[in-house]
Amino acid sequence: MKIEELLANERKLFVGLLVFRVLNAVFIQTAFVPDEYWQSMEVAHKWVFGYGSLTWEWRPEIALRSPVHPLLISIPYYLAYCLGLDSRRFIVLIPRLIHAVLAAIADLHLFRLASTLSGPVTAKWALFHQLSNWFTCFCATRPLSNCLEWCLTVVGLCNYPWHLACTLPTSPTGLAKYRTKRFIIIAISCVLIRPTAAVVWAPLCLLHLWQAGTKEWHRSQQKNDKKSRGFLHSNFWKLFKLYMLATSVLFCCSCAIDRFCFGRWTLNQWNFLQFNLLTTGSHFYGVYPWHWYLTAGLPAILTTQIPFLIIGVLLDWIPSGKAMPAKGPSGVCSPKFAVQGKPEGRLLSLIFFWTVVCYSFLGHKEFRFLFPLLPLATYFSGRATVFLMSSRTGLSSNTVKRAIMLFILLTHVPVTLYTSLLHQRGGLEAFSVLSQAIHYTRWAGPDAPLRTSDVRVLALMPCHSIPSLSYLHQNISFRQLTCDPDLSMWSNASQSEVDKADSFYSNPIRWMELNYNSRAKSPDRSSKPHYILFFSRLLKSFPTFKELLAQWDYRQCGHFFHAHFPTHSQHGKYVLAYCHSNVSL
Repeated sequence: MKIEELLANERKLFVGLLVFRVLNAVFIQTAFVPDEYWQSMEVAHKWVFGYGSLTWEWRPEIALRSPVHPLLISIPYYLAYCLGLDSRRFIVLIPRLIHAVLAAIADLHLFRLASTLSGPVTAKWALFHQLSNWFTCFCATRPLSNCLEWCLTVVGLCNYPWHLACTLPTSPTGLAKYRTKRFIIIAISCVLIRPTAAVVWAPLCLLHLWQAGTKEWHRSQQKNDKKSRGFLHSNFWKLFKLYMLATSVLFCCSCAIDRFCFGRWTLNQWNFLQFNLLTTGSHFYGVYPWHWYLTAGLPAILTTQIPFLIIGVLLDWIPSGKAMPAKGPSGVCSPKFAVQGKPEGRLLSLIFFWTVVCYSFLGHKEFRFLFPLLPLATYFSGRATVFLMSSRTGLSSNTVKRAIMLFILLTHVPVTLYTSLLHQRGGLEAFSVLSQAIHYTRWAGPDAPLRTSDVRVLALMPCHSIPSLSYLHQNISFRQLTCDPDLSMWSNASQSEVDKADSFYSNPIRWMELNYNSRAKSPDRSSKPHYILFFSRLLKSFPTFKELLAQWDYRQCGHFFHAHFPTHSQHGKYVLAYCHSNVSL
């Protein structure tokens, strides 16, 4: 089937995109950030199966996260539990398959959005840039709430009433009302799930109300209808009441979900804003300079698409008379020039940079926080590609097309392969091998575990460097180093009482002696673990730690490659597994 035929049929296009994203999900063998496990599948696993680890954000008195995203994952978990199909492979794979469906929906709606704003040619190239972008392939199918926000952002923008912003043809009345309702519901839902999304949606919703009101006012002025003249026209109030109704209903649903999941009445959105904006709680996880998104964030996730983004944005700020004549089909909004400036494009570029600027004022920054903006970048990249193909450069459009495709693929595909197959894979591989050992091995010895629940695993790594019990899907004793922030504003716990990671890395030998030496008179002393996992850097920083393990009858039984370029000062190139003398891996 030719690509043009596939693009002409949205059903076939969606099937093709779904197959691509499912393969994308299965292909990934690496970890990205702790939240893809600890804030999604681990929470859902705890709710459904009754065992697992919940981070401090999920304590009822703190309730910092929206439960909606884990609930999406808990539904198939519960069905699998009832049907007896809850294998480890299912538990690990189903969250990514859910996000593969969401990613395919996002891809399709990006195509629709670009087609609506700039025509089918731009839509094709916007989709090409989206599918080839390394960060989208690396991140889209991971169970992160940012990925859900990414999908909702594209779908919401696709349903925005663009005919109010430019000279786009108005949709039929019934379809326009349906899209308006869907846009409002998606925008409000997105903010309730990720409060920082208000930076994107608040300006668009206010603009929607203002444009609808002023349009009615101008119509009444033209008709000289004194009774209906004025900003507060009945249609405006209908739209305003629709916003209020949707906000009230969705907010009540959010409160009910919080009550059900946390066991008490609370507002996760307020708790989130209180921790991240009204206090400096988020600074505990790292602070970057204000320009980090411009100098590091965007260049890293877009790489060679940065020039296309810049060109695409500039095109929409070029006066119509100075636009470059186009050889190909024209856009919907501009019959004369396929690449002339468009008011809706200027609006998108303002939203894009407004969001980057607002996020830059926050101290804690991460690459994934920019992910919902990537579809806008790929749209502008598609606009730039059409412009370059239609420019009078002395080269044929086919030559320019092949050069652009080759340039993008050669610079993004290798990064996709490396980050999806190699970078930060050690923890997942170690857990996979550990799961098989626990499931299939029968141990013998005076101290050997008799049941799965008797197995003890200790992870001596920076907090949340590896998944927890959901990735094993076995109810064992799993202990890790914690690094909770200062939660004194919610409880009486102090930082010194909860942060075990700093305590361990300040003196690993003393920490082990205090917690596991049978001669130590400590109330926190535990039985020695059967398996100990840690990064190879630990032995380089503290060579005597290996001697202690040998004295305690531990031997190295696993050696897993993790990363060539560790992203944490305490991470290493390898993940090492040490087994007690009475067990094996």
